[in-house]
Amino acid sequence: MLSHFEGLILILGYGCVFALIVFLTRGKDRSSDEFLVVKRQLGVFRGSLSIAAAWTWAPAVFICSLKSFTQGLPGIFWFTVPNILCFFTFTPLAVRLRKLFPHGYTWPDYIWVRFERNKMAHLVSLFVYFGYQMGAIIINCLAGGTLLNLLTGLDLHLSIAAMAVTALTYSLISGFRASVLTDVIQMTLIKSLCLVVVPWVIIKAGGLHVLSEGLGGESGKFANVFDPSVAFSFGIATTLGLISGPISDQMFFQRTFAAKRNRVAPIFVFGGLIFGVLPIVLSLLGFIGAAPSVRASLTVSDPQMIGPIVVAHFLPKWALMIFCVMAFAALSSTLDSAYCAVSSLGSIDVFRRYIRPNATDAELVKAARISMLTCSVIGTAIAMLGPQLLWVFLIYGALASSALFPTVFSLYSKRLTANGLAWAIGLSLLFGTPLSIYANVKQDTNLIVLAAIISVAIGLVVCMISVALSKTLFEFPRAEEEAKAFGD
Repeated sequence: MLSHFEGLILILGYGCVFALIVFLTRGKDRSSDEFLVVKRQLGVFRGSLSIAAAWTWAPAVFICSLKSFTQGLPGIFWFTVPNILCFFTFTPLAVRLRKLFPHGYTWPDYIWVRFERNKMAHLVSLFVYFGYQMGAIIINCLAGGTLLNLLTGLDLHLSIAAMAVTALTYSLISGFRASVLTDVIQMTLIKSLCLVVVPWVIIKAGGLHVLSEGLGGESGKFANVFDPSVAFSFGIATTLGLISGPISDQMFFQRTFAAKRNRVAPIFVFGGLIFGVLPIVLSLLGFIGAAPSVRASLTVSDPQMIGPIVVAHFLPKWALMIFCVMAFAALSSTLDSAYCAVSSLGSIDVFRRYIRPNATDAELVKAARISMLTCSVIGTAIAMLGPQLLWVFLIYGALASSALFPTVFSLYSKRLTANGLAWAIGLSLLFGTPLSIYANVKQDTNLIVLAAIISVAIGLVVCMISVALSKTLFEFPRAEEEAKAFGD
């Protein structure tokens, strides 16, 4: 493992390097459009790498190896397939939204225009989107802090704070431009280092033969990829949460609005393919750890950290440091994206909509930075309470599910009313999210599955009732000039 000093040098050095890169490459443009959506000039290369990096969050780095270690092939199947599929289910919605609302910034911003400044619909949408970004901040701060604590013995609270500050520092400099720039570098680092470290571990462990011994997980009982018990206990909730995830994730919508108009679909399609390699490759560390010949010699104090534990067992210290750099790159790429996402929500949907409708560019950028700082402090404080990574993952998956069908209906149905959307999300939040929290704390599998289904089903049923009873057709924003006028 690493010493306290080595751990601090690693995380502080990583943060300083990226802050310096962002500072030296910042442009002269200080407008809000530059800070929030890079002038809507995001192309396929940068965009696909950026969204792949943004989605390479704590679950992609740690839960993939946790599930392969504990539940073998079916565990990683139900984690990986929905994780990749969500890019392709989101793509048509992104294309549709950009066509209807080309000058927007967020989905709640679209709801404000779509339902003619209806505050109830807007605020309940905003609650989901802020909640989802807070979940991203919490889970990635917690994962990075836990990794530092495990490998160096540094105080967990200090480690969590170091993770939060690292990404926040360079995000404050130039906002979304900083996020995209660092995403490209981070994704390149992640892929390169991952494709070196993991095969090296497999070779040192004894090759593919040892890997195959662990395909059933540490118990050896999960060699069947379609194991019904795993499909029920983990697959249902995970699939619903992951498919819903991008739809409630401002990180995805920020790139939708930042992309060049004819590049929206390619960005998400290629982003999904680029991302998909990572959880598959990292899951191999869990299989190695689960192999009987390896498991007997490992001390697994925290199964969530099985990946770095296996790397530390087989490779020299400098290789472990490489793995840490890869993990920090993955976690900070999502953290900086989450900070930029809340900067859009805070500046556009809170400050401009409710505090200063005629805000100047400078005032919007200031509000964006204040939003980043505020959410960083709150998210870091919650992470320090020490919730389980898997709990946070499943709970805010249920939160995301509440907006799944309301989003689809708001984009495709002219009969959905503002009250219908607000009640669909509100009732789903009221019944689904608290049940998910309780179920995960109690570790009740049946309740976890029920909470995931309820969160989606309520939204669908209420939207269908609203559409069926509506006697009014609500026109979508059609012309760019109209959308821009409403947006302003």
